[in-house]
Amino acid sequence: MKSCIIPRNDSLCALCPIREADKTGSHMVPNLLTAVTFSFDGKTKRDREIVELYHINNPEDNAIYYGSQVAPEKIAEDLRHEITDEELEKNTNLLCYDNIFCYQCENRFGVLETTYGEYYKGLKNDINPRIAYLLWLSVYWRMAIGYMGIFMDGEDEFALRDILNKNIHSYNEIINSKEKLGDYGYVIFRVKDGIIKGDSGILGTRTPHCPYVILVADYVVALFNNYKKRHSKVHIFNWEIYKEDINTPDKPFDYIEISIEEFYEFRDSIIDNGYNEGLGAEREKLARKIREYERSQGKPVNKYEVKKLMDMAHLVDSENVHLRLRKLYRFEAAYMKMIEAQKNGISYDFLKDRQLMLNQEDINNYIVDLQNLRKHNHSIDGFPFAKEFLEDETITSFEEIINKYRPT
Repeated sequence: MKSCIIPRNDSLCALCPIREADKTGSHMVPNLLTAVTFSFDGKTKRDREIVELYHINNPEDNAIYYGSQVAPEKIAEDLRHEITDEELEKNTNLLCYDNIFCYQCENRFGVLETTYGEYYKGLKNDINPRIAYLLWLSVYWRMAIGYMGIFMDGEDEFALRDILNKNIHSYNEIINSKEKLGDYGYVIFRVKDGIIKGDSGILGTRTPHCPYVILVADYVVALFNNYKKRHSKVHIFNWEIYKEDINTPDKPFDYIEISIEEFYEFRDSIIDNGYNEGLGAEREKLARKIREYERSQGKPVNKYEVKKLMDMAHLVDSENVHLRLRKLYRFEAAYMKMIEAQKNGISYDFLKDRQLMLNQEDINNYIVDLQNLRKHNHSIDGFPFAKEFLEDETITSFEEIINKYRPT
């Protein structure tokens, strides 16, 4: 099965970088976290994932990946037909990457993941803070080099690589080392009652400065640089965090419990950050080219020169009106469930559906987005609830579109 491939300027391992990047199928986010996030049946084993692209990095476009162990009937249910040879050929594993690391460095990450996995699964009650620190730094760094949700400042990205490359050895070497591990700190939030499929993803803030906030599995994590200079309180979106709640490699690992509703607030804030403050399409393309050049050189380029180039690309981005429909895929699911309920003669209120986690504010935002599309002369025919929410009989309903193309 194909994995993702990133165009690079060299063929060396992104971590060492001494040996050839000959490893295929590397996870940028450890499998112990992606399995929880994407498993189609809740079993946390490899290749049981169903992954939609908007749950990883790009909430606008979409592609879907079916793991090799996903039940054929589940795939047929999703696609409304048995998967074809052509669809199998295009079935790219959105969680794995080829030719980023060498085999030796890939195995080094395994030291962290195996130990953290024992803690995450409840097999151990605590974890060495140096192991936890390096694990989360590695997740951030790998997400950044895989362009999975976050784009880090070059100085932070290269600092993380140096810390990881110098300090990931055997378990005993890591926990007994007196080596300084940089001046970073991170705070972790974890859902206290667990998650179900659709709650989570692999998402991150797309602004190249701290704090970098990511959401993966049942975690929200925020990373800070210059920890020692931080004040007694820091802010992450609407949260106020005390410095003593920030993890470092020198104090016991801990996390803050949050509700599923608070988890969704973080999720929405991260996605909104990407739309409101992230790089536009042209700046994103340019930023990736610059970053790949920097990686091949092993250091960031002059920030002043980068700013001049990015400002030019911003002129192109600013000419493009950026339109969106927030939580469209959830409203699609709600509409389909509503139709099914009506057909079976049962009542259904999507605002009470735990699988959808929609609320009145989501409806209000969706209406604003529909009106904005219309304002810019885009048709909203066939969008779920467009006819109902806008109370406009001239709009073709989602159900009419479905019936039009339903097999007879």
